[in-house]
Amino acid sequence: MLSKKVFKYPSNDFRGYPFWSINDYLSPEVCVKEIEMMIDAGFGGAFFHAREGLRMGFLKREWFECFKSALGRAKERGGYLWIYDEDRWPSGFGGGIVSALGSRYRAKALYMIPGYMSFSGEDVIAIFICEKDANGLVKSCRRVVKGLDKDYDQKYLYLTFVKYTASVGDVWFSGYSYVDLLDSDIVRKFIELIYEPYVGEVGIEFGKSIPGIFTDEPNFSASRKSFYWPSERLVPPRGYGFPISAIPWTDKLPDVFREINGYDIIDVLPELFFNIGNYKKTRYDFWRTITRLFVESFSKQIYEWCDKHRLKFTGHYLNEDSLLQLVDVGAVMPHYEYQHIPGIDQLGFPKDLKNFECCGNILAVKQVASVANQLGKERVLCETYGTTGNYPSFADRKWIGDYLYVLGVNILNHHLVPASMKGRRKRDYGLNFHWSQPWWKYNKIIEDYFARLSYILSQGTRIVDILVIHPISSAWILYSPLNQSDVRNLDRKFKELLRNLLELHLDFELGDEMIIEKYGSIENNLFRVGRATYSTVILPPSINISSSTLRLLKNFVENGGKLIAIKPLPELVDGNKCDELRKILEKAIVIEDISKSELMKIVNIFDRRIDIEGDNDGNIFYHLRNTGEEFILFLTNISREKMYEVNIGIKGEYSVERWDPFTGDIEEYDGYIENDVTWFRVRLYPIGSALFVLKPGKPISKKERMLKFVNKLDISSGWYVKRRNPNILVIDYVRYYDDNNLSDLMPIWRVHDSIVRRGFGSKYTIRYEFYSEIELRNRNVFLVIENIDGLTRVRVNGFIIDSSRMAGYWIDNNFIMYRISDIVNQGLNVIEIDGVVNYDTEIENIYILGDFGVRIENNKPIITYEDNYVDEVSDLTKKFYPFYSGEIELRKEINIDKYDKNVIMLRVSKLNAALALVYINNEFVGYLISPPYELDITKYVRNGTNEISIIIVGTLRNTLGPLHHLEGDPWWIGPETFRDERMWTDRYMLKPFGIDGIEIVIYEELE
Repeated sequence: MLSKKVFKYPSNDFRGYPFWSINDYLSPEVCVKEIEMMIDAGFGGAFFHAREGLRMGFLKREWFECFKSALGRAKERGGYLWIYDEDRWPSGFGGGIVSALGSRYRAKALYMIPGYMSFSGEDVIAIFICEKDANGLVKSCRRVVKGLDKDYDQKYLYLTFVKYTASVGDVWFSGYSYVDLLDSDIVRKFIELIYEPYVGEVGIEFGKSIPGIFTDEPNFSASRKSFYWPSERLVPPRGYGFPISAIPWTDKLPDVFREINGYDIIDVLPELFFNIGNYKKTRYDFWRTITRLFVESFSKQIYEWCDKHRLKFTGHYLNEDSLLQLVDVGAVMPHYEYQHIPGIDQLGFPKDLKNFECCGNILAVKQVASVANQLGKERVLCETYGTTGNYPSFADRKWIGDYLYVLGVNILNHHLVPASMKGRRKRDYGLNFHWSQPWWKYNKIIEDYFARLSYILSQGTRIVDILVIHPISSAWILYSPLNQSDVRNLDRKFKELLRNLLELHLDFELGDEMIIEKYGSIENNLFRVGRATYSTVILPPSINISSSTLRLLKNFVENGGKLIAIKPLPELVDGNKCDELRKILEKAIVIEDISKSELMKIVNIFDRRIDIEGDNDGNIFYHLRNTGEEFILFLTNISREKMYEVNIGIKGEYSVERWDPFTGDIEEYDGYIENDVTWFRVRLYPIGSALFVLKPGKPISKKERMLKFVNKLDISSGWYVKRRNPNILVIDYVRYYDDNNLSDLMPIWRVHDSIVRRGFGSKYTIRYEFYSEIELRNRNVFLVIENIDGLTRVRVNGFIIDSSRMAGYWIDNNFIMYRISDIVNQGLNVIEIDGVVNYDTEIENIYILGDFGVRIENNKPIITYEDNYVDEVSDLTKKFYPFYSGEIELRKEINIDKYDKNVIMLRVSKLNAALALVYINNEFVGYLISPPYELDITKYVRNGTNEISIIIVGTLRNTLGPLHHLEGDPWWIGPETFRDERMWTDRYMLKPFGIDGIEIVIYEELE
């Protein structure tokens, strides 16, 4: 039974756990402080994640001193500290510790080198001579024991298959390379060297304050030549006349393959590339074997180790997001069996969630949520918000999070909390969940929201009646490193089918055939996978199914189960033609394609427990669960533009309660019963969501509140403005001295590149300039310089700054403030910084903080006066605050005629901020977080003059950037975005900061 107390006050078990980026030299004292700040901000703890910029030994003494100190404080606060199993990512190379052991451990691949001759050598696995057809394409191949001695015949193509072993020298992999995760012995060594040290250091807390271990993007493609053949690759390439292609490999593969499949994969290697021979069967067997090998070598082995040590194994795998990407790791769904908390990642900021083709699309979420529900795994993790920079608002986070939760996620792994923001660290694939974010002190509001959702959407089981067979085996057969167009086409159709099912409010789960083979059965007319049962099975457009699936489908249709097959229909079973499949499909309901119009023809055959009326666009997604005593229904509107009034009908008679995840409040909800269906009406604004609990009984019938419009007061213009933090001037264009010649103004990153190319030990001087229209000497003015340890001298207008006379810190203790009020001028000001190029040289922007305004003229920021009265507040970057990242208070007085029966609402049409706080007559009313941006202010308003105060809370976006990307904020923001030459503009691309369309609406409540 659901606990209202736990819903109101969710424990840290249900809160999100961010990546805590351990990215610098940290002391135990700093770690204690930072984990405490995270728990205060509403997180349940963190993943202790070694990350780029780390300046202490991974898994060495100081590492564990920091880990244990943070763990102790987390334990005191009832929080958790999770282990992250790698130094950076992808998991497996152990920060170079594993790959340094020798070439046997390093990543492997098999390269196909085509040409007019063959090659011999110790790494050559096989040689083939191939005949070509009239179009110059390979039509047949025969294997030869060794190359021919005579001259080669130009009418043949010769294929040399060579084993590749990754070499050392890859900076990302600590100077070494990635490793061979298809080899169980190598994975065992990874466990021994990376996992086992934690046993001795902190093993006593396993399963207690250390819940588990996160693995990140393990794969068998890193450090190899791409298994893809990108469309932009030139044919023929420059140099050697043929492009080189690759497939995954490990030394044990030939023996393992022969044992499983009964033949030698080396004899048929060309069939993995060319459509010759029995290539469909060969490819099916190869990729199925590779997938099985990866699952058993890596996931199963780590899962069993974690299980033995009372730890939960979680994390996510590389490339979860399309059929083509899945081929690159074999398949991901079979891995989820061997995760206690299966997970994915969702990165980037989509324009449209339904058609988002990268990380976190419908396919990725449904894959992981399906296995979790089928195998009884109550929690599903998603690494999310990464690559969104600094700008997302609380509404943005709610939009993305609700989408993930309605599809099946119930643990958020926030990307990321940087321990240090110094240098490149602040550009490390944020969202930067950092205490310097102006919204940090309000973060608990939205963390409480998702913690409550996490609790309630972890209870019971999901109610889904449709199983869609996953077509990964068809992708295996269609895939060639030389041509991916058929897989892309299959992927397009498959994803469109999934979208259309959700738009028609037909919830579904995916059935992976390797999972089905182990956990599938038929019970009467139901298709069972683990604990989940389905009355309808859909075969999507495909060419193949497995023999185990075929046997189950045969029993399913014979028992009266509903089978729907969508053209093109599969013809193969395990890669072979099969007459029995054709006979089964004759008993299926066959539709022509995956279009919504075709699906609509059969929509009435589905056993629909829930009806949603009023959403013709398909933007309302739902999540229905059964606890045995109650039903839980979560609805979300994934549109950012449209509002919907929908009628919800659920079979049976129920009382209805609305549970509010923002407040924890619960109220009875109005509804009625008609023909044994409980109906109720819901209004879902853009980004809106609603959570209901239904219990056996009857809904209440409330008298609808009747309001009559009286008046509307537009108060959008004319506000008094008060900064609550120092204003900011960013200096990101600089000059430098080159052989005593002063350069032109240049972006800081170009100057950095020019200086470090001079070589280690080279001295440099950088000149920063800013102009002030006003006298500054009687104001608070501070210079902020980052990473002062790497500099030799700082001068402001010729005055040398005493580095010991700090005035404090700004973003963190790497951003040092110096008071310069007495040495800055009206007019041009020059700051010169000297340094020496070393291993850690990072040349960064500097900042001027203080009491002044800033305007941008001809792409140059200038310090100016600021006016405390602003007529237009929709975008304050156009006034005096282009780079400001704090809070701004807007105040005005307004006269309101208030009568006893009045209902008075404050409404805002658009909020260009992380969130806003509203006060009436100095009393706090509430927060504006997501649409509808409105608050009932009736009880706070008095007749006559009223003071309205709105505090808008910014983000670090306009301070830390990216400030010069042509797209402003592209959907994917990484380190390269801040210096992308192709997309660079000298203009400042600022994100609006303000509030628009503010109005007071007065109603009269009718009897």
